[in-house]
Amino acid sequence: MSEARWVAFTDLDESLLDREDYSFDPARPALDVVRQRGIPLVLCTSKTASETLHFRTLLGNEDPFVVEGGGGIYIPKGYFPKLPRLQEDRGAYMLLPLAAGHEGILKGLGHLKEFTANSIRAFDDMTAEEIAADTKLPLELARLAKDREFDEPFKFIRREGEFASQLPRIAAERYLRVTRGGRYYHLHGDTDKGKAAEILIKLFAQKFGRIRTLAVGDSEMDLPMLGAVDVPIAVLREDGRHDTVLRTGVKDLTCVPQAGPAGWNTGILEVLGSGSSV
Repeated sequence: MSEARWVAFTDLDESLLDREDYSFDPARPALDVVRQRGIPLVLCTSKTASETLHFRTLLGNEDPFVVEGGGGIYIPKGYFPKLPRLQEDRGAYMLLPLAAGHEGILKGLGHLKEFTANSIRAFDDMTAEEIAADTKLPLELARLAKDREFDEPFKFIRREGEFASQLPRIAAERYLRVTRGGRYYHLHGDTDKGKAAEILIKLFAQKFGRIRTLAVGDSEMDLPMLGAVDVPIAVLREDGRHDTVLRTGVKDLTCVPQAGPAGWNTGILEVLGSGSSV
């Protein structure tokens, strides 16, 4: 029987990318191993397609990617022999939309604002300059972060302790969901990174036969993705701890003692080793 092929999934912000400067330099040794062994690396992020394409270019990545917390899967044309129905042609890619469109999300956001007495502020309310200042993204990337299709990030500007725990119930009244990410809460449809990963895992199995999967994340938004793979890995959060939701909610979770790309590097090398053989 042939050896199983590895397929890797990864969150970007505060996992593969540094929280402060969005660099992935500390992860280069592990990225080299992934590249040398021909392991597909699926970027699975809350970022928009426009943002993800930017980092995908920097990484030299040519694999499918998941955007806006599982809202859609972008697949390079010809990458898989057969795709599920309901594809949308996006130039060099086929998009598999998995969630409600952004217009419906913004209507739901209005419902949350009313419930919280306008205590939340979303990307849709912010200029690119404000997003850049808040996230430390370069201005051009902050503009790309507003180019949303499926999901809306937001934060509390007051009264978080009063309202935060009730938001999932209020969002559900509009058939939407609220998830906590690294920097922001996210309002989105009934999908997540795990559902997107499961679709891709099936497609990779059709392409390669036997596969083995791993994923790296840091926050609650990564919980479904980590739960969908064979080897889940969590890096430290900014506060020097592992996310409690991940520690309690993911079976056989590997918790590496570093944050961001340094932790990503450690976790990947521990699982794959440093050799270059397939």
